[in-house]
Amino acid sequence: MANSFSRTTRSLASDASGRIFLAWVLLTAATVAWFVWFGFANVTVYEVSATARLEVAGAPRAVAALLAGKILSTRVQLKQHVEAGEILVELDASSERLALAEEEMRLAAIPPQLKALGRQIADEQQADMNARSASASALERARADHREALAAAQFAEEHASRFERMSPSGRVSEIEALRARAEAIKTRAAAEALAAEVARLTADESSKADVRGAAVNALEREAAALNGQREVALASVARLRQEIEKHLIRAPSSGEIGSTAPLDVGAFVAAGEVVARIVPSDRLRVVADFAPAHVVGRVSKGQSARMRLDGFPWAQFGTIALTVDRVASEIREGQIRVELLPDASSRSKLLQHGLPGSVEIEIERTTPLVMTLRAAGQMLASPAQSPPATGTGS
Repeated sequence: MANSFSRTTRSLASDASGRIFLAWVLLTAATVAWFVWFGFANVTVYEVSATARLEVAGAPRAVAALLAGKILSTRVQLKQHVEAGEILVELDASSERLALAEEEMRLAAIPPQLKALGRQIADEQQADMNARSASASALERARADHREALAAAQFAEEHASRFERMSPSGRVSEIEALRARAEAIKTRAAAEALAAEVARLTADESSKADVRGAAVNALEREAAALNGQREVALASVARLRQEIEKHLIRAPSSGEIGSTAPLDVGAFVAAGEVVARIVPSDRLRVVADFAPAHVVGRVSKGQSARMRLDGFPWAQFGTIALTVDRVASEIREGQIRVELLPDASSRSKLLQHGLPGSVEIEIERTTPLVMTLRAAGQMLASPAQSPPATGTGS
């Protein structure tokens, strides 16, 4: 029995020393590997944002009602793509449309009246020309008769004067001299009557010309008044069309409807009320806010980054690869704004406006030993302040 137990004891001692030696070898190898990693491994240092979100480069546009009114029809749906100028909501404008129809009817009645007045004015002017021509002919005849009467009167007066000179000598009887004088007086009276006729015709023509001119002027004033009414009607039509246009709520730009207010047909919309917001169809970007002490002088354009979305577990969906595009030069509300652009290889289904998340910007690559020494130096330099938190990744 003693020999059996002694061999078992020696066997157990041999097995225990072998395991201890193997453990020491493994521990030494792990320690050496850790020191090698600690001193020579490259570790990526990241700065993590306080907040981050995906948004389009252009700001969303609010679609608001220009005036109050009742909704007549609506074509607003979430995620609907709209083009600039497309009608989204139509408000009731029945009273303005009735007034517009009335003004258009009034406007349509003016051109025929102007056309008729134009014809009437042309007829009056033609009649005036004809009357002037006829009066000129009659006046010319009267003047010719007057000249003829004057010539006859002069002849008769000379004849009577000759008879009066010959009467004392007895060569011409007194009765013949008296007859010649009477004839001279008669012809002079006829000439004066024709002169009066010429004056009457001249005055009559002037009076008739004034009457015809007054009639043409009256027609022209009526035409001018109609033209004024037409201009007023045109201005009224333009104003009413503008008022009707204000009842049409149009998309200010192309894009996708990101949000909308409850819009039911028959509901009342107040002036200035926002009925929808349109997200422009621009390139998406990431806007992140960082603590100034962590990024000032350390983040610049072109640095690589990645974004983890709050609504999508990164272990399943991965991250969005980014590149720093702009870094703000001043602090706003205690944060520095950094804009980043997604890489072309990023998953398109994850790039949606408004998604929140966090951004990690690659600051540098260094060893754990350098990071430890740097942290120790910061603690020794300012023991009252805790060192800034940084994220690391392989």
